Parts: sequence; structure tokens; C-alpha cells
Amino acid sequence: MFVKLDQDVVELLCCPLCKSNLAHDADHFLCISCGLVFPSIEILVGRNIRERVCDFRIHRPAYCVPDGQILWGDVQREFETCHDRSAHGDALQLYLDEIDSVREIYREEFHIGGSILDVGGHQGRLRHFLDSDVSLYVSIDPFINVFDDVADQKSLIEAYPCLTTPCNFIAAQAEYLPFRSKVFDWIHMRSVVDHLSDPYQALIEAFRCCKTGGHILIGLAIMEKLQSCSREEGNVPLTSKIVSKLKRDGVAAFLDAVKRKVSRKDDHMVRLSYNQLLDLLDKSGWQLVKEHWQKPPYSYCIYVSAAARSVTPRSN
Repeated sequence: MFVKLDQDVVELLCCPLCKSNLAHDADHFLCISCGLVFPSIEILVGRNIRERVCDFRIHRPAYCVPDGQILWGDVQREFETCHDRSAHGDALQLYLDEIDSVREIYREEFHIGGSILDVGGHQGRLRHFLDSDVSLYVSIDPFINVFDDVADQKSLIEAYPCLTTPCNFIAAQAEYLPFRSKVFDWIHMRSVVDHLSDPYQALIEAFRCCKTGGHILIGLAIMEKLQSCSREEGNVPLTSKIVSKLKRDGVAAFLDAVKRKVSRKDDHMVRLSYNQLLDLLDKSGWQLVKEHWQKPPYSYCIYVSAAARSVTPRSN
């Protein structure tokens, strides 16, 4: 079993659209105010192993989807395709490198405890770094099939043994969180803000769901640092960069990256500058507490923690 939904999580749920109370049974949740239905969807986590995930995503009729949301859907599918390709590779060293790259963040620079909402939390790999003082962990992600075939990914499970413990997981969007107000001690957003269709609304929602005095932790690639690193990489011989990328990602992923480069597309919606990130935090109700730049080769990534301010009037 890889996915679960504990009763203490159910008690925190509300309609992601109108924030009203829900009725539920084994197959779905129903908003008692607006009537939206949120079903339980069957997913395949391994060969002939099926589990169920609650789908709290907002599904608009195709003729009512805003242009920005259409673009986000295209970008999200690109991200999911890349994830599926990586999952089929199941390369242990890539997972270990991922763990090593952020170990300092969670073991030395920041401590996350209490009740945690992991926005864009994927399979809940953050749990690898959490201590016993965590009272509740919930991962939400719009990628409802993120656990596809996870039982067959032996290297992934070797690197992240926490995945063998069932994860409270809900398919949901950061802009429409299906949780009551003021219920989490920490909101975690690692490599998420630049994938969102509306980062401002998402941070407002995170503020709503965070307890007063609670915290958010954001990990994000910063535009000007990313450009600087790209210029520095330009000094590396092209053949060396190609060989390195082929070894790291494989032929299919390399060709896909070339295609995106030519078409000027990737799986991100926005690239924020350092000042824009700080302004976004301030305008969505957060007070900066600490910042830390990730170690090379990801020195273009910043992690910032911020506290939820008391509710006071602020300009929009």
C-alpha cells in the first residue's frame, strides 16, 4: 500500500472551490453547498496492484477553460511525460544525487515539524528528511498518476524507503486547496511555484491554510542566477556538455530537451527574479524569516522560509 487518506485528514477537508463542508462515502466527496463531486479514482501502483486516490482537482468544461489554464495543461503534460520517462529508467544514482543535493536544506538549514502540507509533493519524498516530531503529513499534487508502477521501481524504493509507508495523498491544485483555514504548521513548496498557473493565488491559498505564526518553505530556481549559470556553462565545450547530458539523462531525454530548446518550451510556467519572489511573499501575507542558496551545481536555487502574518488589511 502506497496511498492512504487518514480520518484526521478527512476532517480537514473542504470544497476546493467554495470552501464549504463535504459529505462523503467510500466512492466520493460531495460539497453540500455548490454540489461539486470529487470522486475516488483507481490508480495502478504496480503489476495488478490497484489503489484509490481522491480527485479534488477542478475540472472545467473544455469550452470554459481560460487560455492560461490551457497552457498550464500543456506544460503539466510535458512535466508528467518527463517524469514517466525518468521512472522507467529507475536509476539509483540519480535518486541518491537528488537526496544529496537537498540534504543540507532539510538537515541543517531548515527544520520542518508539526502538521505539514506538501504542495506539489509528488510521492511524498520529503518524508525521507522528516523527524519524528511530524504530527501529520499530506501531499497534494495535480499529477494523479504520480504513483503509477511505483511498486516496481526497486531503485527508487531503495533510495527512498519512506515510500513503503503509505502516504496521505490527494490529487489537487495549489490554487484550489481542499482544506479548511488555519490547519497546518508548515506549507512546503519545493520546485513548485514556477510550475503554477497562478503563483499569487496559490500563495494566498497557502496562507489561508497555514496557522497564524506557521511557516512556508519555498525552493525555487531564480531567474537571474539561472541566466548567470547558463552563461558560465557556455564556457564549457559543447561536446563535453552533450556527453555529460547523454550519460545523465539518456538519449530519449536528451533529444526531448533539444526539441524544447529549439521551440523555446520547457515544463515551467514562469521564472521569478529574487525581488519578485520576495514581493510575492509579502503581497500574499508572508514575512520573510530566512533564506539559503543551494550548494553547487544548483546554486541558482534559493530556499526561503516565511511566517504567516496576523491578518491585517493589505493592498492587492
